[in-house]
Amino acid sequence: MIFRPCSRFALFPKTAKHPVIPRRRIAYNQRIGSRYMTDSGTDSTTLTWSVPECPFTIESSARVLDDIRLAVTDAFFSLPRGGAEIGGILLGKFDHGRLVIGDYAALDCEHAYGPSFVLSPPDEARLTVVLSTHANDAGGLRPVGWYHSHTRSEIFLSDADLEIHHRFFPESWQVALVIKPHIFQPARIGFFFRQADGSVHANASYREDALDALPIRQMPAGAPTAPPWNDPPPRHFRPAPVAAPVPESAPPPAAAAHPGTPEAALPLPELAALELPVPKFVIESASSARRWMVVGIGIVAVGGVLGAAFQVREMWLPQVLAAIRPAPPVANLPPAPALGLNTVDRQGQLQIGWDRNSPSVRRASDAILEITDGGPLPVAIQLDPAHLETGSFTYARTAEKVDVLLIVHRKDGPDLREVTSFLGKLPDRKSAEELEAERKQREEMAMQAAKLKADMNSQAAKTKKLENEVESMRKELRQQQQRRLNNQLPDK
Repeated sequence: MIFRPCSRFALFPKTAKHPVIPRRRIAYNQRIGSRYMTDSGTDSTTLTWSVPECPFTIESSARVLDDIRLAVTDAFFSLPRGGAEIGGILLGKFDHGRLVIGDYAALDCEHAYGPSFVLSPPDEARLTVVLSTHANDAGGLRPVGWYHSHTRSEIFLSDADLEIHHRFFPESWQVALVIKPHIFQPARIGFFFRQADGSVHANASYREDALDALPIRQMPAGAPTAPPWNDPPPRHFRPAPVAAPVPESAPPPAAAAHPGTPEAALPLPELAALELPVPKFVIESASSARRWMVVGIGIVAVGGVLGAAFQVREMWLPQVLAAIRPAPPVANLPPAPALGLNTVDRQGQLQIGWDRNSPSVRRASDAILEITDGGPLPVAIQLDPAHLETGSFTYARTAEKVDVLLIVHRKDGPDLREVTSFLGKLPDRKSAEELEAERKQREEMAMQAAKLKADMNSQAAKTKKLENEVESMRKELRQQQQRRLNNQLPDK
């Protein structure tokens, strides 16, 4: 008999209580190996994070951070070009200047605004439910903060992140964890907290750490110590009959056993005395090599098919997503009013305009103007009602293609969205020296124009004075002529 070495269930004894694998980690664990193969000593390791600016010390279980890292990495590889960003809440305790993180709860984000972790109103409702559910856990854990991933930007808190932090995690000891995955390097993490004055340093974390994966425990050598979970119980070996004298008084085996009795009930000799053959291992032969070659060719073919499918994903991916999450039926509603969004470029200054007289704009509470100018993330600009009434916004573009999205929040209806794009070459950028020379030239020309204007005013004043003098001389001459004429007349 030939045996193959088997170590599949060496780490999973039948009597052990099997932990529940999170749903988001099943596919990732199949690719790189389950986390339950990690060294048991690392699960209880505590990692400490502290900086002088933080009024308390942050301690976290290595297992919790590794679980979050696996979920973030799984979402990072779920979509091309950055994947999807995920998040959730951190559970733990705070006592005597120590914040201890002992568990976490993931938040199911619907990604209504794209792959970034931006919460929609339904997401905020789910977050409220998760916080209330874990407010009084049986183990004494409570929400001590939240976490989310940044796959397309560095470790910082955006304006939307700060709004989530101030709204749902208002306590002075509640923190925010940002984790950034990487393809070939360990993930990096950074904590954000409220300082003594209540402010949050959101531009960057005071300290970033590399989050390495927990070490993998080496598989034990030898045969498995326990049978597989779902395999049938092992059969009892029945040794070959051995010739031995049978006493006459002993009843025959058929008489000793009751009809219908199973074979396992028959008396058997001690198994310890039974010598089993030593297991032998299969030696690779030419046929095995051919099988491995066929397997390799099949893997290469499957990889080629997957690569071709990835190249033409624009053709089949929308249909697959529509089949997975079908769009709700659209009622026969009247078309949404147009906002008249348009763009005009003036020497690199992009004039973004909209219809200020539109009823939707007049009844809007506020609006958000998102501008994508060649970067990975759009620039979000908050517009109040007063700014909406102006009907325009000026933006200095830095790319040839600019996408503009206007989201108008109405008081009496759903939000309105309108998108427009501008495509055009950038104007020639002049150097600082050229701009300074042009400025000086304009100043000199302005001074010369002012001087010429002053000279013209002075000359006009002189001309006016001369005209007055000439007029005065004319009057004097006329008077003298009149007197001479009067003197020449004869007396009456």
